[in-house]
Amino acid sequence: MFNKLDTTELENRIKKFHSDDEKQIEVIFSRSKKLIVEAPAGYGKTKTMISKIAYMLASNQVKNPTKILALTFSVNAAYKIKKDVAEQLPDLLQSQNSYVVKPKEKLFISNYHGFCRHILKRYGYLLHDHLTDIDALKTVDDSCSSQFKIDELIRITGLGYESLKIFEDYNKAVKSVDIKYIIENSNDYFEGVKQKILNENYIPFNAIIVLVLELFQNYPEILKFYQRYFSTIIVDEFQDTNILSWILLKSIITDNTRVIFIGDSLQRIYGFIGAIPNLMVEAKNLYSMNTVSLDKNYRFKDNPQMLLLDQNIRLNAENPATPKIVYHAKVAFCNPKNQDEEAQEILKKINILSNNATTNYKIAILVKMRGRNINKIIECLTKNQIPYFYALFSDEDYDYLRFHRECSFRFFEQIKNKPIISKKSLDEFHQGISQYFLGQNRNKLIISSLLDLLKIFLKRVITEYNFLGLEDKIVFIKDTFENNALKQNMEYIDKNVIVSTIHGAKGLEWDYVIMPDMEQYSNPNWYSLCGECESKSDCNIRISSANETKFLEELSVFYVGVTRARKQVFFSASQTRINYQGVEKKANTSCLLKLPGVQLHKAHW
Repeated sequence: MFNKLDTTELENRIKKFHSDDEKQIEVIFSRSKKLIVEAPAGYGKTKTMISKIAYMLASNQVKNPTKILALTFSVNAAYKIKKDVAEQLPDLLQSQNSYVVKPKEKLFISNYHGFCRHILKRYGYLLHDHLTDIDALKTVDDSCSSQFKIDELIRITGLGYESLKIFEDYNKAVKSVDIKYIIENSNDYFEGVKQKILNENYIPFNAIIVLVLELFQNYPEILKFYQRYFSTIIVDEFQDTNILSWILLKSIITDNTRVIFIGDSLQRIYGFIGAIPNLMVEAKNLYSMNTVSLDKNYRFKDNPQMLLLDQNIRLNAENPATPKIVYHAKVAFCNPKNQDEEAQEILKKINILSNNATTNYKIAILVKMRGRNINKIIECLTKNQIPYFYALFSDEDYDYLRFHRECSFRFFEQIKNKPIISKKSLDEFHQGISQYFLGQNRNKLIISSLLDLLKIFLKRVITEYNFLGLEDKIVFIKDTFENNALKQNMEYIDKNVIVSTIHGAKGLEWDYVIMPDMEQYSNPNWYSLCGECESKSDCNIRISSANETKFLEELSVFYVGVTRARKQVFFSASQTRINYQGVEKKANTSCLLKLPGVQLHKAHW
């Protein structure tokens, strides 16, 4: 495909593009059959992956008619990779003696559910007549973890709650990584889907993967085709893989498959929805994988204290009981008397950052959870007429789920007879959704935020993702609605202040991050770590085998919050807190701000 001169030229260009970063270059040029890349936030993961793909294509490592399969956890990440490949690959492959590689011919990029939809679109008819046109099926969430989901399944199937218990139990097994239950009950789940849901022209979210696994089991020749067709498999955000996706991956990986897993165990914050604990270690042992750890933080390279904070948090994760700390990171901290004063201090900090800025800086206020304490901050912003974007919704919120479902159903109806994606058609779609929701007596704050996110997302489809064909645009829009992923557009909100949960902010970045409510029972909270902690009196946590797992889960959330900042993170904790009964209580500063290697400095605030 490329002659030797072209490949040498590309290698030199890549080395220059990566500033001779030894670890990144090692990953890019590695010929290892099984490779795991440990890539913390800000260490150049995406840039390295794009160059890896470019080099593999340019050096003819992907033989016809095989392809690279690139998978990721989230819809947003999958399409961002598509965008980056489309923009960066031509520049990296420029050469007078070579033709331009067309990525689509050699590369399939998707999230897990998008990949499975692709397979079911071709072979699903072998399992059920209604899978002949999977795009005509409406997606439904088959977990009964909220009243909205229960009501929706009852409405679709006409069945009572007891009859739907197989779906709830199966989803619980996915979330708790109960492989024994999944193996023993997959057939019952599959039959339930066929008989009770597919016949109503719906397809459950979990079933999209389960149906492919059933297809592979019943038709091994189809499995063998995909094992040969995707000679290379690259998985981004590997640490967030759940048990169904892991079973899927293992089914298509053979001894001959080239495998590259990219992730960071410390950013595994989706354990509550089934991300497998210690998956990177399990994969490394299962496939005897070579490991490369990226070791240069480019996000904080010009900020010594943030760089040190990043390193020290990671050292606490590596050895929780006795981390090997050399230097302490000085971090900005505010510790006012009560929640009202904390809100005022945050208001002052926002004004200082905004007034001193030469550019239009974005500030994110990130919390572990909603509650009376963050409400004090919101009240203060509102009273002082500070425009902010409200993003304190979760994937389990009734309004958040219902908004995405309504978008999904209405989009399906709009394109069913007229499959057109244009500015006019998407504007009409947004207008219809706006009229529907604003005419109801729902939570106006959440609905207004979701309408803003929808508008931004639809605009990005037409502008940033104009390189996608019609079919890919339709799939992108459907995937976003079905995966409840509109919140991934928060980075593009025009307001300078964003108020979000840390989980909602995963994968996003802002110039400055303020993390308030860093108090006992808030971050961490009672359910995560505080309830069973033996250090309630002073919040100086002592790590043992009994609490290490939960501590690492909370440390991961803390780390993700810190690394959403491009420039600086600021912490605050009130000396009192408002409990769930609305009573003001004395509060200890969070144990996460007392970690070895973290030194609080009020003067820096």
